[in-house]
Amino acid sequence: MDCRHISMHEIREVLDSGTINYAKSEPDAKPDPKYAMESYTEEHQHLRIIIAPSGDELILVTCIELGVEWTCNCN
Repeated sequence: MDCRHISMHEIREVLDSGTINYAKSEPDAKPDPKYAMESYTEEHQHLRIIIAPSGDELILVTCIELGVEWTCNCN
């Protein structure tokens, strides 16, 4: 998330106010369904997060800022 300049606060914003993009989701995937949630943050970032339910929790699979390409040197 650091390479993409997305904070946990911004992830929570999407979880709280975002909508599911069913065209980018895999609700019927076996064994792990995945859902794409999208929203704009207070800082006007258009974010998509992919989450997977696991019992009573959600697993954050990935997050991206739509329309922005960030370079990454994490290897």
